[in-house]
Amino acid sequence: MKTIKVILILGIVLFLSYAAWIKIRSMDIGDDGPPLSVSWEGFYHEYNFRDMGKSLNTCLGEKFFREEVVMRSARWFSGWDCQKVGNPDMIYSLNYSPHKKVRYFCQADNMKNIGRYFNPEIQLDDLEFEKTWENSLMKNATCRFFSDIFDSILSGKSILIHCSAGRDRTGTFSALLAGLAAERADRLDDSMLAAIECDYRKTESLVPEKYGRMRQFLFQLKQKGTLAEFFNRQCSIPIETSHQVADRLWATSGVQ
Repeated sequence: MKTIKVILILGIVLFLSYAAWIKIRSMDIGDDGPPLSVSWEGFYHEYNFRDMGKSLNTCLGEKFFREEVVMRSARWFSGWDCQKVGNPDMIYSLNYSPHKKVRYFCQADNMKNIGRYFNPEIQLDDLEFEKTWENSLMKNATCRFFSDIFDSILSGKSILIHCSAGRDRTGTFSALLAGLAAERADRLDDSMLAAIECDYRKTESLVPEKYGRMRQFLFQLKQKGTLAEFFNRQCSIPIETSHQVADRLWATSGVQ
């Protein structure tokens, strides 16, 4: 009986010590920004990590997209080594909340947290619905993300896009980037829309009620013009800039 009590006490002490260490890590961010969210990794977490280009190529059945450029995941890597999510040059956290005020970044080899968010006033949500883009705060924050993502891609950086589950917000960003590349190559057809939807459905937490969202979102945008025109209309991003980004994502474009 005494042995069991000692083991229980030691277990509690270790758990509290680990929890305290997690808290210390969350405050060790080296700047004046919001604290770093550090996830306890004692149990299984759905990282939902994948290389967007590689995943889409598998869905498509051919190597159309350039790999090792855009990666996607859930948030569970936050606070730990960037190797868990492919060592990206830049992270874009789509799940920042002005209510929680924490950041979801990983740490590079130099212990520097690499990541950005552009929505201090509003939490991004429902981006796969056109009506959401009528909200000026939502649209402006989302456009700031895309503008910076475009700059990173054009400068040759590898990026990671993530939200909480790596599903809907991340899925919308991935779908728009993939659609932009496919459109540039005149390949945004039914088979490409199916591949983009296929990548979306690889998220384990996706419920059947959400099936078809990415395909439908891109299909609706196509009815109103090109995706390059969509970015120009919504975000004032020059059409030529969108074309240059697309060429970076399209494996056979000849642009390195």
